[in-house]
Amino acid sequence: MTVHPRRFFLSPRIGRFVGLAACLALATGFTGSRDTALLRNPGPGVATPAGSPALIYIIRADDWMGHEWSEDAIRVGLLESDMEAGVDYEFKMLSAQGDLATLPSLIDAAIDAKARIIVTLQDATLEAAVRRGTTVPIIFQLLSDPFAAGAGTSDSNHMPNITGVYSPGFGDPEQTRRVDLIRRILPKATRLGILFSPEEQLSVSFKQRMTKAAQQAGLKVTAVPVGNVGEVSDATRSLCGKVDAIELFGNVAHSGFAGLIKVAKECKVPVFSPSPFEVMQGATAALYPDFQDGGAIAGKMIARVLRGESPAKIPFYRVQTTKLAVNPGDAGSIGVTVPPDVVKQADTVVGKGAKPQ
Repeated sequence: MTVHPRRFFLSPRIGRFVGLAACLALATGFTGSRDTALLRNPGPGVATPAGSPALIYIIRADDWMGHEWSEDAIRVGLLESDMEAGVDYEFKMLSAQGDLATLPSLIDAAIDAKARIIVTLQDATLEAAVRRGTTVPIIFQLLSDPFAAGAGTSDSNHMPNITGVYSPGFGDPEQTRRVDLIRRILPKATRLGILFSPEEQLSVSFKQRMTKAAQQAGLKVTAVPVGNVGEVSDATRSLCGKVDAIELFGNVAHSGFAGLIKVAKECKVPVFSPSPFEVMQGATAALYPDFQDGGAIAGKMIARVLRGESPAKIPFYRVQTTKLAVNPGDAGSIGVTVPPDVVKQADTVVGKGAKPQ
């Protein structure tokens, strides 16, 4: 597979991510392990033994979002804040791996380990942290709706121990742009299938908004719930011959993406996703928020808290930039042509049909 990243998902304002992994490896001895030491001079309020790095626990609901869009980008923000890995802070990674019922126990594990800060990835993780009611500072990175999670009522009016970075609707608040993308690539499409996780409030909300936007665009929608990863393949197969495209929302659906894309390719149904990583695995296209820019902002928030600033004084940050990834190679293998104007617009082009822009 050829990947042409027209900046490889990089923020337009920074070439700083180019060679990031190599720079971090040289600077920190990073080997890619799940427990990664990476900061210096903890400021007032850093409750760690003298000379010890502050423990920062990064907790995710699932692993469908690539680490380069979360912890790697956060490291950049810390680095730009003059925080030194292994001296000022140490990262610890925990994942529920799609089993959302385990999130409270992961939050408790971080609290018991005396985490200085808990970083929550994905909305379900923040929801669990809010319900837990801890006073440990929490920084969320790139969520869709921290307000629905109960973290606050506005960017400046929020729980005193919580702040972070979000993008409403994961880059598309009403899902109209995702529907428009589908129509641009599949102008003759009349039927849309949506896989969603009924036990995830955000997934249901996405499904409802996507359904409304699709119906307004003249598409008939068939929504299929998936309760666990084992149901994803069969749910996808149930849509074969009944829809012209598939969209997916929710950690369960994303966790089962390998099975989803396998069945979709067999049925020659293009898949659209809010995740660029799934485009690299065969989805036709993804509209998504600028993860890397958001991660760098989150990293700088972490540095401010480590230096003694209260999260209560740090407003939520809303990511404004959205990006587009397309995979004309895999799309072509199922008889779908991604129009040249869409390819030209894309920030990242994946697949055999990729050409430098």
